[in-house]
This record gives sequence, structure tokens and C-alpha cells, in this order.
Amino acid sequence: MNTRSNTVPDFSRDSQINDSQRIVPVSLSATRPLYWSVHRELWENRSIYIAPLIAAAVYMFGFLISLIWLPRNMRALAALHRAPQLIELAMPYAHAAMLIMVTAFVVGIFYSLDALYGERRDRSILFWKSLPVSDFTTVLSKASIPLVVLPLLVVALTISVQLMMLLVNTAVLLLSGAGHATPWAPPLFEMQLVTLYSVTVLVL
Repeated sequence: MNTRSNTVPDFSRDSQINDSQRIVPVSLSATRPLYWSVHRELWENRSIYIAPLIAAAVYMFGFLISLIWLPRNMRALAALHRAPQLIELAMPYAHAAMLIMVTAFVVGIFYSLDALYGERRDRSILFWKSLPVSDFTTVLSKASIPLVVLPLLVVALTISVQLMMLLVNTAVLLLSGAGHATPWAPPLFEMQLVTLYSVTVLVL
């Protein structure tokens, strides 16, 4: 004999299970896809920061070698007037900034030429198009590399290299005693302003 159960189903328990299994949508900020898109560009194109670092390291190595003749050169500068002295003192620092800037400019040109074509050539654009990232974000992330990332990298790297050069230069002159007859510090702040202006012009 079949007896019908009079028990009332526990809807509250079922609703608790469904609530616990319910997926809560994650709200992403508007800048997060752009951040990761820029991060992806830097990860896939490591020459963006490796090439300027190599250029700075090579120039710094040559500058360290040239310090062997620094005391003799400083004594020769003592016979010059104030303006030629400052020009001679500023030359190595200006050359360092120019080398880093030209290297970053060449890297930016090659990156820009390959930015929108490389993914179509290797067909990886089919994968990136499947991600929830708009075309506007993708193009903006690619444009920010030569317009924002590279200029900031050039300015930061140039200031760091010039400060290291100044510290090493100061230490060598103080140890050799050749820095008393002539001013040995270049107008570094003015040169960094010129570097910032030059990078802005190149970006434009």
C-alpha cells in the first residue's frame, strides 16, 4: 500500500544551496583591460625596454673607460674660458641622452610598423579577438607604447644614467685632486629639461 508523504519540501534549504552556487558577476574597472593590454604589449615586445637599457649600459661602460684620462682632461680645461668649459663638461651627458633617445626612437618606429600587422601575420589576432576587450582598448594600448611608455622610459633612464655619471665623475676627480682648478659639474638640471623638451617634440 502506497502512502503519500505529507512532508513539506524544504524550499529554504534548496534556496540556500542555489544562492551559494550562484555566480556573482565581477565588476571590472574601465582601466583594468587597458592596463593588462599594455602589460601584454610589453611582455610580447621586450625590445621596448631592453634596447634602451643595452644602449645605456654600453655608453656607461665607455664612460667608465674614459675616466682614465679624466684628470688630464680637467687640467686642460682649466685654460679655457667659462663657456667652452661648460660645453666640454656637458658633452658626455648630452651624448648619453642622445644615444638613449635615438635607440628608443628606432625601437618605437619598428614597433609602430609591426603593431597592427604582426598579429594578422601569425594569425594570433583570432585569439585576441575572442577576448572581452574592445578594439578601442587594443588600439589605445598599442598607441600608448610609443607615445607614453617609451618617452617616460627615456626620461627616467637618461636621468638615472646622468646621475650615475656625475657621481662617478665626482668620485674620480676628488680622489685625483684635479677638480679644484676648474668647475667639474655640468648644468645637469638644464640638460634634463632639454631632454624632456626633446622627447616631447619627438612624441609629437
